[in-house]
Amino acid sequence: MKNKAKRSVYLLLIGVILFSAGMAIPSGPADKWDDYARGAGAGLFIAGFIGLVTWLIDVVKENK
Repeated sequence: MKNKAKRSVYLLLIGVILFSAGMAIPSGPADKWDDYARGAGAGLFIAGFIGLVTWLIDVVKENK
């Protein structure tokens, strides 16, 4: 179970970094990399959040 939590935290961290990079670093009008970075960051953040929630649910079920 610890590996699942660690993986989820890494997903959250990478997602926040990618999303922040997409917002903070300026790009030209023809560049689409910032859209991709924001989309990837948001997706990884959501995946990490869902992973943490499912891990917490599993921990609560085991402790009952």
